[in-house]
Formats: sequence, structure tokens, C-alpha cells
Amino acid sequence: MLFVQNVNGDQTAFKADNVQITDTLGQYPTLSFTFIETPENEVAAQMMIPFTIIEVPENKQRYRIVTNNPVSLGRYKQYSVTAIHIAKDLHNKYVDERLENTQSLKSCLDLLVKDTQVKYILHDNFDNYAFSEGFGGGYADDLLMQNLASDFGFEFYFDNYTIHIQKKLGTKESFLFIDNANVSKISYNEDYSTITTYIKGQAKPIVQETTDKTGGSSSPGGSWGWPFPDVGEGNFMQVQRFGHDGGFRPNSFHDGLDFGSVDHPGSEVHAVHGGKVIIKSYMGGLGNYVVVHSDDGYNIVYQEAFSNMSNIRVNVGDVVKTGDVIGYRNTDHLHIGITKVDFNTAVGKSFTNDGTWLNPQEIIRNGIANNNSESNVEQPTETVEEDKPTEYEIHSEYVSPLVEKAHWPKVEAEPITDDNITDENTLLNKLKASIHDYPDIEYTLDYANFKYNSVKFNNDIKVGNYGWLRDRFGIDVEVRINSYTWYPQNKQADTVTFGNKRFDPVEWQVRNQKAFERNKKLGETLRNQIVKAQGNMMSQDKWNSKFNEINNSFINSNKEILKQFEDINTRLDSIEKTGKEEGGSDGTSEP
Repeated sequence: MLFVQNVNGDQTAFKADNVQITDTLGQYPTLSFTFIETPENEVAAQMMIPFTIIEVPENKQRYRIVTNNPVSLGRYKQYSVTAIHIAKDLHNKYVDERLENTQSLKSCLDLLVKDTQVKYILHDNFDNYAFSEGFGGGYADDLLMQNLASDFGFEFYFDNYTIHIQKKLGTKESFLFIDNANVSKISYNEDYSTITTYIKGQAKPIVQETTDKTGGSSSPGGSWGWPFPDVGEGNFMQVQRFGHDGGFRPNSFHDGLDFGSVDHPGSEVHAVHGGKVIIKSYMGGLGNYVVVHSDDGYNIVYQEAFSNMSNIRVNVGDVVKTGDVIGYRNTDHLHIGITKVDFNTAVGKSFTNDGTWLNPQEIIRNGIANNNSESNVEQPTETVEEDKPTEYEIHSEYVSPLVEKAHWPKVEAEPITDDNITDENTLLNKLKASIHDYPDIEYTLDYANFKYNSVKFNNDIKVGNYGWLRDRFGIDVEVRINSYTWYPQNKQADTVTFGNKRFDPVEWQVRNQKAFERNKKLGETLRNQIVKAQGNMMSQDKWNSKFNEINNSFINSNKEILKQFEDINTRLDSIEKTGKEEGGSDGTSEP
């Protein structure tokens, strides 16, 4: 049962099926469900219109409808609906004002929620932040998620119109999963290729007087390019192109461009345009995906190409240039979508051709043409003074403790330059947060029903919580929940995605010791098996020898018995022929 309320305030309850909620760290929760337009659901069906609110009684959270797809089933229609958490209303506000210089988190948040229904609660204290270019000039929720969260270093979650802000969400010791106890199988993949152990950075630029250059300048976001440079634009079938797809999708609309593995071979997926990574996540229909936001306002999504999150090489906050490797395709195609609308809003219009989604083929092609035309522009012939390279006042470096304690090599990460940081301690903290001295790990549970398992395992499954898994070395590994999909109104097994963990050096030493002990035990077991096999072979030889001995004895005994029978038969024949001559008067003879 769900509750629905339209913009007029009308309310009703209706029976829904397949109610699914997905909570993801740092993103809006999403809701999806289906229902059939039976007579008792008729009013609810009429209320499936823009800005309608759905309330889930199990968590008392409210969501606004973003897509509604009714399909005729004969007498009735079946509605498939998706909705985004009501806190997304924060996106309705565009912040024109700007705050300059050093600001507190409270002053920034006050600017965002001003004249809205949204409020916030700060659960921790935060240091002020120095903005070199000011704060503001964007949608309120984008400024919250993409700017403030990283600048001040906080995490958040939504309770309807209230934003809860903490330095770190979640609690420790919240769950325990043991193979063959409350889960049927724990599997995971560790990718060591992204590990770095050393990073350096610089901050606080020294102000210099420079002479303006003449001539053209590159447009915001940089140049454009194709995701598979060796192929270039290549060829596409109708179903792969943007726009009308020939009737394969709802409304016959395709919101992006598909690069097939046959017509566009290659595994490396290159950035088609420069920008900052703002989302790296998973969503049904998109799979594992990443969104890059460019300075010129484009949100570019790379989706359906990465079967594992570890195939995506970039992380939220990374700045990519055209041609940089986004990840490695290991599926049959890459889908690229381009929009200038907020990504979460645009997803709700994936099958609506209303201008939300733009034609990637035309944008990339025209962008490349502009690249070439700008490179061919004749530059002024007068001599101009070149700007000197920017110099920075603060320099720092950080070496992972694993270099000394676990004997890992020095692997350098890309240096960091931050014009907004004004003190060395802040720069050092950013370096520590940016280094990648741990493997990319993706944990999966083949089956786990978190609501209905044994009371012995009182698991608290919430995004941000920490708990324990038993790994293949028999070590309890602490992990954190990044995303949680649950079904509040049925017993369908929930799904959970665990994020990376920064392993302590001691754990790597324990792993090495465990591996050595297991290898030693395996060697001893193998040796015992060989000895036992050799012993069995020796026992078999002895048995064969004994058998032959008994068999020969038996044959020799039989020969002796046969010889005795032959002697008796010979004597009987002789007695029969000469019985009277050799016997007594009564005709008998003595044997």
C-alpha cells in the first residue's frame, strides 16, 4: 500500500506491486513501483501527473514522480512509475547570489535553503573555507552535492525536507555476514591496478602581473573527441542513433548514441569532452555509469559499458580532459548521453523527446569541426608577452604508511593543484584523501535476505554503515555500505553494494602470513597424499605376490590330487581284471 497526493492536496491510498527503494551515498533516494488500474486504483491512476507525491509508509519518506509509463493489458492498464526523493525540490531554486572569500558552512547552507521548504541540521563542527572565486551561481542542490560536500568534507542524508549533515555517516559494527550462515555465498573482486602510494600538491597561487594574450582561446570544457579514437565517428545503425529508433524503445525514442563493440571495437573508453566527474554509481537500466560535468554546462553520461564498477577508472571529483581514459568497456556497447539538464532530472525523461537529451553525434562532430577551425585561425603577428607559469606558495607531499610497513613500492599519483586552499594542513588533508593506497573492491552477496534472516544476526542495513564480511583468507574484513536496494512490501531479497576499505598494514601482513600457512599446509597435504599413494602401490604389489603364491600352491595341490586319483583308477582297473587270481575263495580281494 502506498499513499499519493497531487498538487491540489488530494490524497488517496492504492495497492502497488514491486515497490523498490534505492538509497545511495551522496545521491537522492529513488522509488519505483507498478500498479494496475483496477476500480480500487482508478483514483490513484488519475493522480499520476506532474509533481504528484508518493509516500511510503514503511520509511515515511516522500518522493515526487518523474516518469509514468502506462501500458494497456486489455481491460486495465499497468502503470510503471519512478520517483525521486522530495528533497530534490531543492533543485527548483537557482542561486544567483554569490558569497565571496572565506565563509562558514552555515552561511553557505543558509544561502541554498533560503525561501525553500528545505532545512538542515549540522551534526558536527566544520572549519571555514576560503573560496577564491566565490560560492553561488548554480542550482542549489548541485552546489550542495558537487561543491560544498567536497569543499567542507561532509556526507549527508535526507529525511523528507531535512538535510542531515555529518563528517561521516553510519555506525560501526552494524552487520555481520558469514558464508553459509546468513548468506549463501560471498564473492568479490580486488583490482590492484589503481593503487598509488605517493602524492604531492601545491596551493595558494602567488599573484603575478601578466600581460593579456591576443588571439583565440579554447571554449570552456576544452575540445571534443570520439570515445574510440582509432575508429573515429564510425557507422551506426538506426537503433544505435539518437532520436527515433524505429520502434524499439518506449515512444520510439533513444536518448543517446550507442557505440557497439563490433562497429566501434576497442576496450578503452576515452572522454569525449573535458570536465569534472560528479557521479559514479549504479542504476537499473544504466548499469555502472559515470557522469562528467563540463565548464560549458554539459552533463555527459557513460553507461552500459562496464559490467563491474572497477572497470570505471575515474572517481568523483576527478578532472578529466578530452581523450583521457574513463574506463574499460567489457560489454557489447557503450551508451553516451548528453544533456544540459540536471542528470537525475534528465534520467526521468529518458524516453521523452522534449529537448532534455541532446544529439551526441552532432555535438561531438560539430565540436571536432570547431577544434579544427580554431587551430586553423591565423594568429596575430605582433609580439606579445607570454604569461609566466603560475607559482604557488604552499607545497606538500604525502607517503602512504604501507610503503614502510607493508614494503609497497613508491607509486606516484597525479599531483594536485588547488587555488582555493590557503594553508598547508588543509592541503595535506586533501592529499591524504586523494591518494589511492588500497585496491578497488567490489563485494557481492549471491543471496541475502536482510529482513527475514536469523535473529542471531541483527543486521542494521543503512547506507554509510560499517560491518564485517569473512574473506577467503578467513579474516573478518570491515566494509561499508555504499548503496542499498530494498523491497519494503514483500520478502524479495534486498541487494547491497559495499565500497572500498583502506586496509591497515597489519591486515596485509596477516594476509601474507595466512597465505604462507595455507601454502605450507597445502604442501604437507600434497606430500601426505603422495606418500599414501606410494604406500597403496606397495601394498598392491605385496597382495599381487601373495595371490600368485596362493594360486600356484593351489594349482600344485590340484596336480597332486589328480595324480593320486589317476593311481587309484589304475589300481581299480587292474583289480577288476585279475580279481579272482589275486583274491580269496569268496571272490573278494583285499585292497
